Amino acid sequence: MQIINHWPDKAELALPEAVIQTLLDHLIEPFDDEVSAKGFWQEYPSTIFILNDMDTRASLLPLDDVIQHQIAFALEYPEYTEYLALKFMVNLSVTNDEGNGIYLVIHPDSEFYQQQEESHG
Repeated sequence: MQIINHWPDKAELALPEAVIQTLLDHLIEPFDDEVSAKGFWQEYPSTIFILNDMDTRASLLPLDDVIQHQIAFALEYPEYTEYLALKFMVNLSVTNDEGNGIYLVIHPDSEFYQQQEESHG
């Protein structure tokens, strides 16, 4: 799992290149351009959790309670679920009126993927 609490740099994302590009395009989409998106993220930071194919409910148990709660919230209450490249999935859960949120990127081989497809697909 990877946790990012700022506008992501391509080099730091532990994802295939095609997924990185579609994720960044997805993050920019609600704004006019990347500069506007980055400005929003500076003022209203969001969190990106990347669940890889090895992440399981059991592997999340040792994590801090706040992180566990954020992931559970993003799994249970997404504003939307969309597909990225290579069948990766992204959930967005908005956490306050200002627009801060939790982006949950899920690997297609993760145990969380099938559950999300059934619940929100």
